[in-house]
Amino acid sequence: MAGAGMKAIKTRIASINSTKQITNAMHLVASSKLRKAKLAADESSSYFNTLYETIVEISMNTKGVNSEFLKNRELKRRCHIVVAGDRGLAGGYNGNAFKEAEKYMGLVDDYVITVGKKAYDHFSKMDVEIIDRIESVEKYEYEDVSRITEKLMKMFVDGEVDEVLFTYTQFFSALSQEARTIKILPLVFDEPLEYGGEKYNENIEEDDPDVFISEDLLREREEIRQREKQEAEEYAKKMKSKVSTGKAKVQYLPSPQSVLEFLIPTYISGTINGGIVESYASEQGARRTAMESATDNANEMIQSLELSYNRARQSAVTQEITEISAGVEALK
Repeated sequence: MAGAGMKAIKTRIASINSTKQITNAMHLVASSKLRKAKLAADESSSYFNTLYETIVEISMNTKGVNSEFLKNRELKRRCHIVVAGDRGLAGGYNGNAFKEAEKYMGLVDDYVITVGKKAYDHFSKMDVEIIDRIESVEKYEYEDVSRITEKLMKMFVDGEVDEVLFTYTQFFSALSQEARTIKILPLVFDEPLEYGGEKYNENIEEDDPDVFISEDLLREREEIRQREKQEAEEYAKKMKSKVSTGKAKVQYLPSPQSVLEFLIPTYISGTINGGIVESYASEQGARRTAMESATDNANEMIQSLELSYNRARQSAVTQEITEISAGVEALK
C-alpha cells in the first residue's frame, strides 16, 4: 500500500518537474524579449509625449483654428482600437485590457479594430463588428498602423464614426502595467471619457423598484463613482494647467491650422504605434512575472511532495523492519 502511494508521489513530482521546465524556459524567453521591448518603449514614449504636448498646445491655446478633427459631435458610433497579446500565460494582462475596453462599450454602436491575436479571438466571439485588424503585436509593420490611421480619419470625416478610443496597456516597469483608454478623435483633451452601457444599465437597475440591490453593492458603486468624479476633476485641472502655461510661447508657421493638419496623421499613427510598443513591453513583463511565480510555486510543490515521499518511504522501511523483527521472534 505504501509502495503504491510512493509511486503516485514520484509520478506527481515528475509531472511538476516537466511543467517547471516549461515555465522556467518561458520566464527566460520573456526576460530576453522584455529587455528589447523596454528599450523600444522608452524610446517611443519620449517622441509620443512631445508630439502629444504639441497637439494639446495648438488645439487648446491657439485661436482661430478650425479643423474637422476638433469638433465634438453627438455620440452615435464609436470605434475602439484594442491592443492585447499574441499569446496567453501572461497573468491578467489580456483580461485587464478587454475589461478596460468594454467599460466604454454598449451605449452606442461600437466598432472594433483589434491588435494582436488574443484581441481578435476575444471580440470575434462578441456581438460587435470588427472593421480591421493587426494580426500580431510582435511582428507588425508601421504600414499597418498607417493604414488604420488613414481609415479612421476618413471614417471620422465622412461621419461613419463620431469618436475613436484607444485601449492599450501602459508600461511602468517589469512589475507594474496598467490598462488605460484614451481618446484619439476628436482632438478634445479637456473632457473625460463617457462610459458605455455598463454604467447606463447600473443607473436603470438602481431606478427600478422591482430590482433588489444590496447595500454593499450600492456602497461600492458610489465609491467608484466618487473616485471617477475626483479623477475627472483632476484631469480637467491638469489640462487647464497645460493651457495656462503654454500661452504665446510658440509661433507656428505658416499658420497653427496648417501645422495642426500636418501633425494630426502623425499624431494618430504615433499614438497607436507607441501604444502597441508599450503594450508589447507590458505583455512580456506580465508573462515574465507570471512564469517566475509559476516556477516558484512548482519548486514549493516539489519540496512538499519530496517531504511526503520521504515520510512514506521511512514509514515503509519502518514497517518492513517491524515485520522482520516479528518474524524472527516467531521463529525463536
